[in-house]
Amino acid sequence: MNEKEFKKRIEKGENERVEFKETLNMRDEIGESISAFSNTPGGRILIGVGDKGEVKGIEIGNKTVEQLANFIKQNTDNHVYPSIEVVKIEEKEIIIVSINESNEKPVFFKGSAYKRVGKSSHKMSASEI
Repeated sequence: MNEKEFKKRIEKGENERVEFKETLNMRDEIGESISAFSNTPGGRILIGVGDKGEVKGIEIGNKTVEQLANFIKQNTDNHVYPSIEVVKIEEKEIIIVSINESNEKPVFFKGSAYKRVGKSSHKMSASEI
């Protein structure tokens, strides 16, 4: 996708397959969304985008992507290895984490499994697991 296509995608807002996270400080919420997307048909997390679709951007250092990938792998069971890319929109950098539906379910994040319901991720009950 090019910048114009990403801007259109952002303008449509969050949905069952797209989640916005303003900063990397929301790691647990990012992990919950990764679990949820893994347990349903997949999706994308756009980090550096506010809830209302405003592109805020984030500072990305030399090891930012590697640290995020390690955090995801270390805290998911079955391990998730998402596609992580950095893109520039409106001269600001954001991270896009793309998650495919897992072949082995449920996928847990820090001991809990999540599912995607509309625009949000919900913890699965024991009977759902």
